[in-house]
Amino acid sequence: MVVPVRWCLLLMIVTFHSSPSTGWLNINFNNILKKERECQDKRKVGLNGRRYADIVAAAKLWAPVVRLAVGEEWKPSSVDYFLRHANLRGGSPTSVTPSTLPTCNSNCYLETKTPLSCASCREPAVFKGQDPASAPAYAIYEDKGSVVEITYWFFFPYNRGKRACVGLYFDNVCPCFKAWGHCVCPRLNGCAGGYSTFGNHVGDWEHVKIKFYNNKIYSIYLSIHDSEITKKYGGEFLWNGNFFKKGDRAVYTTDCTHAQVYAAKGSHGFWPNTGDHVYKKLFNGVKLKDLCSAGTAWHIANNLKVVKMAAKGQFTGEFRFLNFKGRWGNRERTCPKIIGQCVLENGPGGPPK
Repeated sequence: MVVPVRWCLLLMIVTFHSSPSTGWLNINFNNILKKERECQDKRKVGLNGRRYADIVAAAKLWAPVVRLAVGEEWKPSSVDYFLRHANLRGGSPTSVTPSTLPTCNSNCYLETKTPLSCASCREPAVFKGQDPASAPAYAIYEDKGSVVEITYWFFFPYNRGKRACVGLYFDNVCPCFKAWGHCVCPRLNGCAGGYSTFGNHVGDWEHVKIKFYNNKIYSIYLSIHDSEITKKYGGEFLWNGNFFKKGDRAVYTTDCTHAQVYAAKGSHGFWPNTGDHVYKKLFNGVKLKDLCSAGTAWHIANNLKVVKMAAKGQFTGEFRFLNFKGRWGNRERTCPKIIGQCVLENGPGGPPK
């Protein structure tokens, strides 16, 4: 018979209670149970109403905690911070703020004031971002009746791509014949043709979405690279009363209600766990990986800007930047046809999507 953990704890408390010398253990276990009860009470809290204040309270209570990778160079920032270091191209005015960035069109783009001397160069200081403790996240909510969705958007001034072999790649290949299962000549390893870093881009928007159903927390959605490999890692995880689950994978919470997600080093896609995650295999056998680790914790609930979903052109005030239809970064450069990807890609479109 499998004994639930909570009953094991109770049994241990009863056992130790009769011994004066183990009184501290009794107190410790009582504290554990007290905290667990408090957690269960917090997890029962969903939406207390549909007023703006109710949405903000729920958005903060269930806001994820983002674990940046250990040694992450390209940190998040506010939109305002980035715009102070960028010019608008294809529209006017040239210098913009979150409240003056025009709707523009798909031909508009933002370009760093400090030019890039090459497609993989990283001269602009703005690329480093800000201290996560001072960088806000942006939450856009939609009330759909029985369903309320809150999408948390995170901005990074720079996305560092992946270093990849641009020629033939050998992974322990035997170029001759084998005798009794052993290669009779030296195996080939490494890249013939050189390496380059592809998929860099200025401006990087990432998002996580939570859903409430009948005012109760229902699920969390993780946004990762769009590939067949990543479908089982990302997507929608359903709430089971203690954490979010999808098949044999889970998104666990910290401080009772805050889902802990891991941002890939340099490229910032969100994963449910640490590790080296292969998300794509190139034509030459090279595996592109996202590296996730438990670095700095970014507690976005402490600096969260919340706004209701609106049509493009209808956002106002400090959220006017959400009307922008252009690209949030420099134009693409250096795009070898053999790879089918640019060293510097176009800046991305922004929220909402």
